[in-house]
Amino acid sequence: MKKTFFATLMPAVALFLACGNSSAPETENDSFALSEEQTEEISTESQYIETQFYSNSMQQNRTIAVYLPANYSKSKTYPVIYGEDGLVIQSGRYKELLDSLISRGEIEPVVVAVSYENKNPIPGYQMAYRNAEFVEAIANDDPQLTEIYNNHLNYFVHEFIPYIENNYSVSTNREGRIYYGTSNSADFGLTLSFRKPDLFAEYWCFSPVYSQLWDYQPLAMPTRYYIDRGSEEEKGDMMIYFSNLVDFLRRSGGDVTEWTFQGGHDRAKWRADFIKMLKTRFGAL
Repeated sequence: MKKTFFATLMPAVALFLACGNSSAPETENDSFALSEEQTEEISTESQYIETQFYSNSMQQNRTIAVYLPANYSKSKTYPVIYGEDGLVIQSGRYKELLDSLISRGEIEPVVVAVSYENKNPIPGYQMAYRNAEFVEAIANDDPQLTEIYNNHLNYFVHEFIPYIENNYSVSTNREGRIYYGTSNSADFGLTLSFRKPDLFAEYWCFSPVYSQLWDYQPLAMPTRYYIDRGSEEEKGDMMIYFSNLVDFLRRSGGDVTEWTFQGGHDRAKWRADFIKMLKTRFGAL
């Protein structure tokens, strides 16, 4: 049943293959604390920092980026949004978006950490690495693609997230982490919620088009999902797909909020819904 439905779904979604008082006596401890406080240079401007590090899981360098809000301080712990389509965050000018919302007091300061996708083609396959890295339903049909998927999942879980947590003052518990993904990377998030339930309590997954989760057992931990899709995507087999996906997540114990926007597979719409979720989750009181 699973393979039959997916086979009918594939043609419909194939098009989609394509972020002191100086007079007070001074003790040794007081002096140390003051010195440590003075060494932190707090930037009044936000920062978007790109860097590379070597992934043992992937056996290659991976480019990542982190958005730090203005007045970011190591003395505070920030909620963090993790994303996989980092190039979308960059090209969509999410830095300017976050700057605007935070500076106007519409949302509280938040850190966004993203990994840049690998858009290079896989030798011998008519697809990019990003497709096999993000979509388990594609990777499962071939041992080499399955290895690529699993290596990438290990990179994301055991290298990328720890790197961010070790280098920036972000939350290290699942309630303080959010996963954000669109299209293929949305599918990666949905699968991740079943394979690694301890990582994230909340997933913003916009227009997921390949998720094939039917063999997974019910969720091991309470999990919230926010899922959108375009009206032009909700046609034919895709309408059945979205209905089955939402129903499965709910039957698995997930708390699902879903909605449809006017349009198709559209980055501008996802950006608008990202703003909506930022205001919902981090709206300043």
